[in-house]
Amino acid sequence: MAIGVGLRIGRVVSTAVIASNEPGTPDPTVLARDTVLHIDHDGAATLGGLTHREEARTIAGFLPRVGEPSGVTASDGRTYRAEDAMATAIHCLLNECHPLPTFGGLDRDTDPGYAATYPSHWDPVTIATLRAALDYADLRHVDLVSDAQAAAAWYASEISETPGQLVGVFHLDDGGSTVTLVRSGAPAGKAYRVPTENAPSPAAQLATALGAFGWMPSNLEAVVVMGDGLVARDRTHVQAIADSIALKLKVRSLVGPGPEQTAALGAAILAAGFTHARETNRSRIGLPPSYEQTDVLTGGLERLRALEEFEDAQRAQEEAAAAKAAEDANSEAAEEVSAVATLTEEKSEDEGEKGLGKAGMLVLAVLVLLIVAGLVVVLTL
Repeated sequence: MAIGVGLRIGRVVSTAVIASNEPGTPDPTVLARDTVLHIDHDGAATLGGLTHREEARTIAGFLPRVGEPSGVTASDGRTYRAEDAMATAIHCLLNECHPLPTFGGLDRDTDPGYAATYPSHWDPVTIATLRAALDYADLRHVDLVSDAQAAAAWYASEISETPGQLVGVFHLDDGGSTVTLVRSGAPAGKAYRVPTENAPSPAAQLATALGAFGWMPSNLEAVVVMGDGLVARDRTHVQAIADSIALKLKVRSLVGPGPEQTAALGAAILAAGFTHARETNRSRIGLPPSYEQTDVLTGGLERLRALEEFEDAQRAQEEAAAAKAAEDANSEAAEEVSAVATLTEEKSEDEGEKGLGKAGMLVLAVLVLLIVAGLVVVLTL
């Protein structure tokens, strides 16, 4: 297929990329939106942009909560499944991509390909949950690939001179970092997730991942550094991470475009039918435009921070409520144990009293027998 549409729902920014691997086609078209769903009173949904006059509620912060039974709470207090919100966001991005451009062979009745990415550290159950939500939303034609696989595809297609080599992907976000090793388009082992607090250096994280499989930094062809969330807005910080990895591991290290656009671009490359540019006569797909050429975060950064604070406060309330429920449950259990102990003690006392009464009657009977026996002896004499 000649045209691929790559989609990525991020913590702060969601991206759609339309790309073609046909010779002579333009650079990719990029659409970026704030990761905030606006639901109107009639149920219509849009992703990003400014608040609508007919808006009934907004939903944000759903990416990290996919698969959680508690779901995500909208601005009006309603609760939604996070995976359904993800499917809705993907559907909104796809709607904005159409009609697709006719370059790259689409006018020759070729079907476009679609691929969406998910965080590389997700477990199979979470991935399956999202897959089921997409199928239910009539998005079965959208394939799912990990962020790391997409980033490695971007590197292999656009940068690499030697395809099939081992590539490290260091993905930084607001909650921590994920290290994934990819070779020939497939993850080489599990992804390593490291929380932000007390995290080792990026180079140390990569070295640990390599050592787990018996590899050395020299086995790496390159490391792609990409970002997500508010932390990715600091391009200087992300570039400093890439520089530190290159310095300490002596390996080529580069920051992907965006850097939040890397996975979406790689997904578009995979959806278009991946080809390694140096193995064919095809030209490189090219880099997407910068954020200055999109409408991303138009007046929305402060609102997103406020929503993030609201989400953190909501999560804290949920944790406090869960802790209180556990405390109440423990208290009720303790009261039940105490009640059972008291009942057991009273029962023991009653049984003791009953036992004592039986013993007294036995003694009295013995005394009566002795007295009777004594009278018999006296009368005999």
